[in-house]
Amino acid sequence: MSEKCKAKLINFVKKSVFADFIRGLYITFSYNFEGAMTLKYPDSEKWIPYRRFRGLHTLNKNSEGKELCVACELCSRACPTDCITVIPEENDAGRGIADRVAKVWEVDLTRCMFCGYCEDACPTTAVRLGREYELACTTLERGTRSRDELLLPQPVPEALTGGVVAKARFIRSADGIKVVAELGKVRQRKL
Repeated sequence: MSEKCKAKLINFVKKSVFADFIRGLYITFSYNFEGAMTLKYPDSEKWIPYRRFRGLHTLNKNSEGKELCVACELCSRACPTDCITVIPEENDAGRGIADRVAKVWEVDLTRCMFCGYCEDACPTTAVRLGREYELACTTLERGTRSRDELLLPQPVPEALTGGVVAKARFIRSADGIKVVAELGKVRQRKL
């Protein structure tokens, strides 16, 4: 029997006993016996993303507490959606670009694609995309974040690898309810 005839015979047998259909049903029904993959967010768990995750922008400081941003405006120029506004201001010393600081540094999160071009363009590593992903807001004004807000320390430290689930608790404030992760109690998520 030739190879072509063997292939046709095998194909006919597969079709007549519905081999592909039975294999598909087996895969589908096997998921019924696995545990749920649902997070209990925000009631008791919060996902801590990996380091490579691109969330809310951060402006960094050096070890002495000085702002790293020199207001060169490269992040603003690299942004494809033009959502970053940088207005430079000379420092009191006025010795040059190393003393420049940003008078205004704002990002419009409603327009941002979180592509990371601003991060790549920054020569001083002042702009980074952090791991904060809860960016929902009730007003359009809250969709814009200013320099002072972005200079605040991020809730997830850089040293934490991520990809884990942490215990969570609610904090109520004037801005609304915020879910805060207890980073001391983390566990790997079952996949």
